[in-house]
Amino acid sequence: MSVASAFEYCAARVRQLDYENFLCALFLPREHRPAALALRAFNAETASALGATKDPQLALVRLRWWRDVVDAAHGAGAEIPDHPVAIALRAVLEQTGSIGSARTKRWLRRVADARVRDAELGLENLTPSSIAFLEAYAEATSSSVLYLQLDLAGVRDTNADHAASHLGKALGIVNVLRGTAHHAKQRRCYLPLDVCAKHGAVVEDVYRGNGTEPIKDAAHEVASVAKAHLDSARGMAERLKRTRREWSLKPETVFLPAIAASTYLERLETVDFDPFHPLLARPRAPLATQAKIAWAALTGKY
Repeated sequence: MSVASAFEYCAARVRQLDYENFLCALFLPREHRPAALALRAFNAETASALGATKDPQLALVRLRWWRDVVDAAHGAGAEIPDHPVAIALRAVLEQTGSIGSARTKRWLRRVADARVRDAELGLENLTPSSIAFLEAYAEATSSSVLYLQLDLAGVRDTNADHAASHLGKALGIVNVLRGTAHHAKQRRCYLPLDVCAKHGAVVEDVYRGNGTEPIKDAAHEVASVAKAHLDSARGMAERLKRTRREWSLKPETVFLPAIAASTYLERLETVDFDPFHPLLARPRAPLATQAKIAWAALTGKY
């Protein structure tokens, strides 16, 4: 497969599995879009592996394969599997001079390793033990993708990384909240055990899709943690503008996914934090979503 075809596949895959991030990528400078779409395709492939099969063991095998892909992509002269996302990742690393980079390899491995651990928990039918566990998972996955986008574009700045850490945690937590109904059908629950115990929420009710008051209270607490991280990331915006150097990529364009996270949290609040409410399952109007992201990009906000 050609590199051009590999990037086309990545764009199509992100559009299919992660539409909001696909829209956000369109507002990046043209030269930075291929890297962003390759990273988002890798993230989407690993994030969807567990939900794409009824057998967690098969998902685990697939995720371990992706971990091997990360190692191969960073090895000079190493053979790359004939998979379009793997080919695109290798091309991005070559174009940015990142072959052998300890930074990019560490962050890509963090994503793959976190997905592997998630699949292992799924095999044992275990629920995250605490908010701190959920935050660590979000940091390892969503924050790592943001770090990678910044790094590959040459944006290496403490303030940008600080904002990416908070935003990634917000995005990761929102993603698991958004997936509550889907996960429940597979008998998976991401509402942490300590939060469930605090509010008297029963995990079996989650599996049944029952939006009980205790489950709403638990979802509210988890959503509040996501909102706090989102606010912290947004609170860095002015500092980023003051310290911005001559980068070809503005950090705030990388942080546009904050718009979708904020929108979901607002919708969740309107249904009294019931993660199973039918309103949350309705597809969002594409034009409205595009307009919100476009306005944020135009005004330099996220």
